[in-house]
Amino acid sequence: MKRQVLISLLSFLILAGCKIQQVDKPENRIYLPNQYQGLESDSLVNSSQVQWESYFKDEYLKNLIRTALDNNQDNQIALQKIQASVAAMSRARMGVFPSISLNAGASKRKFGEYTMDGVGNFDTNFSENIGEDKKLPDPYRDFMLGAQFAWELDVWGKLRNQKRAAVSRMLASEEMSKHVRTYLVAEVATNYYRLLALDKELEVLEENIRLQELALQLIIELKEGGKANQLAIDQFEALVLNTRAQLQAKNRELKSAEYNLARLIGSLDFSMERMDLDSAITIQEKIQAGLPSDLIQNRPDLKEAEFQLRASNADVNRAKAAFYPSFNLFGLAGFNAFDFGKLFLNPASGVYQMGAGITAPIFNRREIRSLYEIAKADQQIALLEYEKKTLNAYLEVLDLVNQMETYDQQLKMKQYEVSVLERSIEHSNTLFSVGYANYLEVINAQSRTLESAIELADLKASRLQANVQLYKALGGGWN
Repeated sequence: MKRQVLISLLSFLILAGCKIQQVDKPENRIYLPNQYQGLESDSLVNSSQVQWESYFKDEYLKNLIRTALDNNQDNQIALQKIQASVAAMSRARMGVFPSISLNAGASKRKFGEYTMDGVGNFDTNFSENIGEDKKLPDPYRDFMLGAQFAWELDVWGKLRNQKRAAVSRMLASEEMSKHVRTYLVAEVATNYYRLLALDKELEVLEENIRLQELALQLIIELKEGGKANQLAIDQFEALVLNTRAQLQAKNRELKSAEYNLARLIGSLDFSMERMDLDSAITIQEKIQAGLPSDLIQNRPDLKEAEFQLRASNADVNRAKAAFYPSFNLFGLAGFNAFDFGKLFLNPASGVYQMGAGITAPIFNRREIRSLYEIAKADQQIALLEYEKKTLNAYLEVLDLVNQMETYDQQLKMKQYEVSVLERSIEHSNTLFSVGYANYLEVINAQSRTLESAIELADLKASRLQANVQLYKALGGGWN
């Protein structure tokens, strides 16, 4: 009766340990539209497959990008993470196969005379049923050579899901590496175009200093002829000094930008040779946005989030399988003897063992459920990350396309503004020399022209940088 009760109780506990709840797989709530809002269908040519070597036309910039990809520490760290994830994947894949190990050992032991082993070995040697070659030595020696295996049968898919999770994380690490490279390429290009803008601004400042010094010399001559006063000279001289101070500030900013580019490249051994801003904006092609669905296929950060979501799904399934009992096979085969001379080539020294076991969770159910709840929470987090990145990617592309269109219109107006202001300098100098304009009008014309020319250089750099950011937002062309 007691035996039946005990068997019934154990059966109930095992079944209770196997009982798990059905879990609904979380669903993605973000679905991208068929095309970008506000874009004409003829502008939806897919440019997301364009690689950086083909996209960028500036050979100086391409050399910098190559150097950065070879030397940047963040890129090298990403590549090492891929190697680690590949090793983890290989380890997980081997988990579905039996583990086999080779064992060899030797030991020597002196048993106490007042112990069960000591008395038993001593008495055994007096038995008439054993020959001289089977009498136990004292001290006792033990030699072992054999192989053993252990194999957990993957009945519930726990090991298969572990492998799926590892494969997904390996693929996610590859996409993460692509994302790092895309970011690196974009940052190098963005900083490079900032340098071109600073070069242009320095050129504008130096040209304006030359014109302002000519105007200052003219006002000095006019004073000597009695047609101007010291106040006018002071105003022109202050203008020259202010522009020279701006020149020093831009030189300082240029050096900082070069040092920042060196950090991105990860080396001090590279050439800072570069083309001029106007040529860069002339040769650079405009990239097209393509279709929103292309983002899912081509953006590394979205694909990384997708693989992480797959890995989390596999983790949940593996955590569910932990509620079920596990089935194990085990065994060994080899040779075992207390005489080394009889260990090999002696059938009497052969040993083997085969067996099977079952392990069911009973008292550790709470721990398993906690791990299961953690896996479900991680799955939900992975889904939310995927949704967030998908939404941000769509809005990022839409914003950049809008920026580029407005930049093109703004550039046209700013270029015309600069040409008008440059013309106004000539007119103001001419009118001032014949007495039809005062010195404040000349100063205002020069100041406004300088300001507008610097704005134009910044605007051209921003237009190039927006094109770079759109290249990055579309995925970088790694696929």
